[in-house]
Amino acid sequence: MSYSKTILETDMELLTAALTQRKVSVWSRTADDIYVELEPGGIIRKFTAYSVKINNSYFLREECEFRVRD
Repeated sequence: MSYSKTILETDMELLTAALTQRKVSVWSRTADDIYVELEPGGIIRKFTAYSVKINNSYFLREECEFRVRD
């Protein structure tokens, strides 16, 4: 079983994840450079050049990392 992660960075990657309804988790770095999980997993509902909406929450693209499991 593979537990590698795929980080979504481009519009095309986000669009593909949204259309295929892949569960995406959201991660952010703390001031101590430690990653924390902000959203355990949900479907991308909307995205713009600046934000991604997962479930009912918006996350800034420049501050967060969006991951799907392979």
